[in-house]
Amino acid sequence: MDPSFIVIQFLNGLATASTLFIAACGLTIIFGVTRIVNFAHGSFYMLGAYFAVTYIPRLLEMWYGPVSFWVSILAAAVTVGLLGVVMEVLLLRRIYKAPELFQLLATFGVVLVVEDLVIMGWGAEDIFGPRAPGLRG
Repeated sequence: MDPSFIVIQFLNGLATASTLFIAACGLTIIFGVTRIVNFAHGSFYMLGAYFAVTYIPRLLEMWYGPVSFWVSILAAAVTVGLLGVVMEVLLLRRIYKAPELFQLLATFGVVLVVEDLVIMGWGAEDIFGPRAPGLRG
């Protein structure tokens, strides 16, 4: 076996393990702080990315320069934060005392609803946004 193949496979495994580690840490931190088994935080992260891709061209039409990119990222984060507050008020407050399995099912239902809304709003094709102004290379 070629030693470079082993190194590449090791690095691929390390990258995959780090992705799984970050997801597990996110679930652990959310459960530890809120005592809710929340699977929907990844869907809200995805929703923020789609909002950012939508906001960036619209803000670039109004403003010129690299500031509009970062303002649109901030606006997407605020939008998703407000949607998170709405989800907490309408859904999570009702299930704080419920068993963990019920919490998991409720937040997984939110995952399915958010994914379907994203497909309805932005379609099923991949969307590539512009690069950050300082990273054009």
